[in-house]
Amino acid sequence: MTPKAMKNKSNANTKKTNQIYDMEKCNFCICQQKKKKSNEMDIVAQRSIICQEELIREILSWLPVRSLLRFKCVSKSWDITSDPYFKKKHQSRQVNSLRFLFAHTKFCRPQNIHNLYSNSSLSLDEDDVQNIDYLSSEYTCFHILCGSCDGLVLMIIRLPTRYTHELILLLWNPSTRESIHIPFPIFGLRNSIFGFGYDPTTHDYKILAIQQSKSQTQCAILALKSGSWRNVYIETPHIFRTLKNSFGFEDPLAFVHGAFHWIHCNFCVGSFNISNEVCTMIPLSEQMYSYRSRAISRDYHVSILDGMVCLSSACKVDGEYAFTLWGMKDHGVKESWTQLFKIKIAPVSIVKPVYRFADGDVLFQCRDVVRDSFRTSKGRFQLWCDSFVKRGDMINIVTFNESLIDPKTLF
Repeated sequence: MTPKAMKNKSNANTKKTNQIYDMEKCNFCICQQKKKKSNEMDIVAQRSIICQEELIREILSWLPVRSLLRFKCVSKSWDITSDPYFKKKHQSRQVNSLRFLFAHTKFCRPQNIHNLYSNSSLSLDEDDVQNIDYLSSEYTCFHILCGSCDGLVLMIIRLPTRYTHELILLLWNPSTRESIHIPFPIFGLRNSIFGFGYDPTTHDYKILAIQQSKSQTQCAILALKSGSWRNVYIETPHIFRTLKNSFGFEDPLAFVHGAFHWIHCNFCVGSFNISNEVCTMIPLSEQMYSYRSRAISRDYHVSILDGMVCLSSACKVDGEYAFTLWGMKDHGVKESWTQLFKIKIAPVSIVKPVYRFADGDVLFQCRDVVRDSFRTSKGRFQLWCDSFVKRGDMINIVTFNESLIDPKTLF
């Protein structure tokens, strides 16, 4: 073969090789594009699934606990109530959705009757009322509500034993029916006043107990994470004695802005911060101080209404018995005390504020020798429970927000 022919054959082979290479390269590019497109489709599909799950969680976070627990019964895959992130989101959604917990005691022979009811409004609609029989069925007892925080309710219950009665301190979630027993402070429950709140600095729930007698005053605090009571020193915890209920226990300490509040015997508001454990005295206005000589200690009450520390007084003013309510609009500032309203009441009434409506009016509980009743500044307020609350019955009430917090995970 001549050199020229060999050169032509070599060029032809090179050209053919290049064509094969170009075809393989083209096929490779096509495969890469298909693979890239497939990956992009997978990513889009995954994002779509994630978005759908987030949307479902967002929708479910607005639902009441009762509905979420129903989903839990349907399928394990539907149970998201144990997810910490979902719990926090759901809790944030429920901040403005208050419920009312009623502890009703009917005194009768041979055995008193005790019931717990939950209600999402103060309407007369009985369909909105839940009879919470968990505690009533497990325990035959009375229920003393000692305050609520983040959907958890601290309460004292009494169990009948063979010869006497046993007291139990219980932390309970009325929405999920989950509960845990709390150990007693070293000085016990009798003559003790309790407060329950959340410490944002340690992310822990704390219980303050103050026992006051003629000879001494003892104070102890329980951080749930620690699991044990610790004695604390409060320089001036002396509390004006408020009216005890029919079971001998006093109303709980009011909690807001990370502190417990009470009426001090020097006629000011005591405030104990649960983060730094510092006690301060909040002075009252001159108008409020003028009421000091007109009433006895049981006629004063500190409460939290709409996030505001309030002081109420039931005493004789200008020849007539009146109920007066003040609110401290700027926490800790004496000049911010403002009189919200004053109304006439019966001379024997003991009055306790319960809830503040959007228009500024206040629902309060009146207790006299006949029965417990509810009213506002406009007059008698009829509740769904009026039909069965009779003379001599006792009603204990607290407000709470629904939550999915399991008390057992806190202790």
